[in-house]
Amino acid sequence: MPESLRIGRHLKPQDHWGWIIAIYLYLAGMGAGSFIIGIIIHWSTVSTKLIEIPLFSLHFDIAKATLLWGPVLVTMGAPFLILDLGIKRRFLYACLNPKTSWVARGFLILSSFIVLGWITLLLSSLPLLSSYIGASGLRGLESMALLLAVATAIYTGILLKSVKHVALWNTYLLPLLFLISALSTGSMSLLMGIFAMKKSLLQGVFSSSLIKMVMETEQILILIEGIVLVIYLYRRNLTNSQGEQGGLSVRLLLKGKLKFLFWGGIVLSGFLFPFVLESLFSQFPEYPILFWFAGILLLLGGLFLRYGILSAGVKNRIPMERWIEAQHLLKSLRIKER
Repeated sequence: MPESLRIGRHLKPQDHWGWIIAIYLYLAGMGAGSFIIGIIIHWSTVSTKLIEIPLFSLHFDIAKATLLWGPVLVTMGAPFLILDLGIKRRFLYACLNPKTSWVARGFLILSSFIVLGWITLLLSSLPLLSSYIGASGLRGLESMALLLAVATAIYTGILLKSVKHVALWNTYLLPLLFLISALSTGSMSLLMGIFAMKKSLLQGVFSSSLIKMVMETEQILILIEGIVLVIYLYRRNLTNSQGEQGGLSVRLLLKGKLKFLFWGGIVLSGFLFPFVLESLFSQFPEYPILFWFAGILLLLGGLFLRYGILSAGVKNRIPMERWIEAQHLLKSLRIKER
């Protein structure tokens, strides 16, 4: 292994957070991003598609349900946090100490968004229920849920940034990167939901110009996310205030043991291929397979992005560890001199 990628005895990537936390961060971010984009679309159009439910003679607005289903994804992601922390003392301790734990603060943010998001989803999808609080009351609930969705998307990055002993995570560029990724994956999941139902239930509900605008916005988000990722890795590679750990983490991603995940799973799957395939689909809309491939690859890329950043997080060494490694190095030099 090249000298630049050699990891010392006390300098290694963290192995506590893996796929479980990556899935948790991914679903929470994608669900929040989907809700943000969906609310914006919901506020910009009045088109509806009511479907009558035989039970209690209710009417169900499938169009609004498709736009505002983000809380469902966040709800699906929450159990992964519980699975990682454990259901007993560790989970309760982490979630009941918001003054000292970002896990607890995030639990409050996510749980608040899940509750208010589900209420908003049900009230918006069932006109009979929303009539009881009125249009202004519903708009107020939607606005509060939107703020919580933004907080949820940002929090997925702040949770990692709060870990001070991992230089790769300790930057405000990470919450920004995760926010843009949440909007990108969220808008794509929203588009996939619309396309899946467009042929039947949502026929004629969303105009082609609106769908085109969302797709163009999603492509812009891919470009912005790529630019932020480059700046993020560049800044972490140059950071010297916290030692060599940031640069080592970047090298692990670019040319170390995580290089196939980074270049194949993140760059190609999450950025290049979706952008190219969506561009081709805009020119050849008669081939929807291009869009579906783009969507699946982009969503996979969002998951790989979080797992890659988690896996590349090299822990900072405490002073005692640095002293021990220095002693080991001196001992090795003395043996060579003999």
